[in-house]
Amino acid sequence: MGDFFGIIIVRPMGLILMAIWSLVHNYGLSLILFTLVVKLILLPFMYKQKKSMKKMSLVQAESAAIQKRYAKNREKMNEEITKLYEREGVSPMGSCALSFITLPIMMALYYAVRQPMKYMMGLSTETMKQIAEAIGTVFDEKAISGQIELAKLVHENWDKVSSFASEGLVNIDFNFLGLDLSATPQFTQLNALWLIPILSGGTALLSSWIMRKMQNKANPAAQENASAQMNSTMNTMLIMMPLMSVWIAFTLPASMGVYWVVNNVFTCIQEVALTWYILKFDKADDDVKTKERKRREAAHKMRLEEQAEAKESGVEVEYRGAKSANVSKKKLKAREAEQQRIKDKETAARAAQIKAEKEAARRAGRQVDDE
Repeated sequence: MGDFFGIIIVRPMGLILMAIWSLVHNYGLSLILFTLVVKLILLPFMYKQKKSMKKMSLVQAESAAIQKRYAKNREKMNEEITKLYEREGVSPMGSCALSFITLPIMMALYYAVRQPMKYMMGLSTETMKQIAEAIGTVFDEKAISGQIELAKLVHENWDKVSSFASEGLVNIDFNFLGLDLSATPQFTQLNALWLIPILSGGTALLSSWIMRKMQNKANPAAQENASAQMNSTMNTMLIMMPLMSVWIAFTLPASMGVYWVVNNVFTCIQEVALTWYILKFDKADDDVKTKERKRREAAHKMRLEEQAEAKESGVEVEYRGAKSANVSKKKLKAREAEQQRIKDKETAARAAQIKAEKEAARRAGRQVDDE
């Protein structure tokens, strides 16, 4: 872990966890509250990410039509898709950018929980080695669970290391609801710690399922436009993620498993709450935007048809993209009225021509009779 990342991002997370522990003096409860606080911090970013995904799903159909139409002209296809995104006010990189914001924070959470003596207490590696020496053990700084195991030994031998309290060392009790959160569950040893990997896998499965259901509920068009390959990939992830969660929970201390379980539970609540909020309070705004988008799509389709007809007749017509697609309702109605007027004029002219032909035939018949 680089010093910059550790100081700028991980250390603040550790201080938050330390502050919560100082209030409740219960490590398990501190992990739960810590996860909740971070979820609340990330909530605005997750809301924007869901909104961005919804906007992207609304333009998928039109984007697919453009890709099909210009399949042999990649440059033109990219140009038209760019115009489409600009017209609809969406950014394909929006969700990725938000992910880059949240990813470092999620990594920081992992390190803050995994290395409590460094990021919670602010102890140096040299101080940790001195503490281990005072207890009569050896500290392995490279071990995944090294700091958690040392923190447990500190709790069990506090009388030997209490002098290090002046440097930031605190006495953390890892017992929570009868479970030792510093211990690592073992495949070969069936005990109460097995409950954590089971809950980890179960909540991961529930979280993935709810996220998919909420995404389909908020963006029904995305489900309709999803390819068979994409659905297969999502189904695979739905199975693989819980299995990975179980495996990870069996390889890390139980405190990490508890954090994973709590994070999954809060993710489920977050997905349901954000989807409800978007559908209830953003619906009117979305309806207006959807109607406007459909109007632009109709104008866009009309221009494409006109361009195709012009090419078939050998006439070169410049396609003006987004500008043409932004024809107002008034202009569309005026165009329809003009087309109807021309059609009515042609019908009237045809009727007049037929009438004239009949009159000429009638007069010709009279002349024959007179002769």
